[in-house]
Amino acid sequence: MIRINNLSKKYDDKQVLNIENLVIEKGERFGLVGNNGAGKTTLFNLILDLVKPHTGDIYNKDISVSESELWKKHTSAFIDESFLIGYLSPEEYLNFVAELRGVNEEQLKSWIH
Repeated sequence: MIRINNLSKKYDDKQVLNIENLVIEKGERFGLVGNNGAGKTTLFNLILDLVKPHTGDIYNKDISVSESELWKKHTSAFIDESFLIGYLSPEEYLNFVAELRGVNEEQLKSWIH
């Protein structure tokens, strides 16, 4: 489960994100859509602790992403196409990343199906 409370992000004086409360339950599929500049990438960067929020907290399985790295053991993400290795298919890319993380092929299949 991912839980977000009073999350906001500002760049200079411009507020780019403001989420009062959001809960994504275990097993729930979640999609995020919006116009360019709506804050989609910012939200994912905050959830992955790649940038720090102006206010608020994010918890992944009740672990604060800003205070511990234990949540990383059960979390994966695809940021954007610039993160991909161009000559690999999506399946090859996932297998590559799984191998780097010590995840066998059967485990990977159970996670993505």
